[in-house]
Amino acid sequence: MNRLFKWSASTLLCLMYCFLIPLPSYASGDSYSSYAELQQYEILHQDYDIRYEQRFSYLSIMAIHGGGIEPGTSEVATELADRFSASYYLFEGIKSTNNGVLHITSENFDEPIARGMAQQSMSVMTIHGYSGSQPIVYVGGKNQLYKELVKQSLRKHGFTVRDAPSDIAGTSEQNIVNDNLLKAGVQLELTAELRKSFFVNHDWSRNNRMNVTPLFHTFMTSLQEASSSYQTFLYFQVH
Repeated sequence: MNRLFKWSASTLLCLMYCFLIPLPSYASGDSYSSYAELQQYEILHQDYDIRYEQRFSYLSIMAIHGGGIEPGTSEVATELADRFSASYYLFEGIKSTNNGVLHITSENFDEPIARGMAQQSMSVMTIHGYSGSQPIVYVGGKNQLYKELVKQSLRKHGFTVRDAPSDIAGTSEQNIVNDNLLKAGVQLELTAELRKSFFVNHDWSRNNRMNVTPLFHTFMTSLQEASSSYQTFLYFQVH
């Protein structure tokens, strides 16, 4: 009887530990759970850069895993923002190797400039990189109208579009893409194959990312059309 009680008690303690002790909220592959933690080990302008511009726009375009973290996302974000004068924000890995260590999941990405820009915007589009050997755009986020405009425009220009699976759906309220005035944004996940096709010779290395292909410009036209249409819609809603 005592042995049974001891076994039951230890099992109970184990269950209490599992269910009552909070587990880390960051993705299992992330080295850092917040920007404050990252700052303790990584050096601005040596390991990573932050680039941004606040413009008079209802929308902000962000690549919070830019540079060498998810190659190609910075280029898409800045080109899109420039095309219709939107605000933009980039958090870019600039290490020679191992930029993946700088990845902070979207729910936990709390760098103050980025969060401030998002919270002052009507809506946000974030550009991310995803794995995959086929050129696919996965569309997530909570802004249903903006998402639909993006999907229609991409398909019109010949791109393969899928609804984002649950692990990259971008529907969390804590996700920076939804931390805006409408509490709804658009999260784009671009496969590795698609991003490589944006650069000459499929080379997305740092020294070649200024050499973009015609497909890159077609992709940007797709996003520009959708974003401009949505921003016009917002203008008439506000006025």
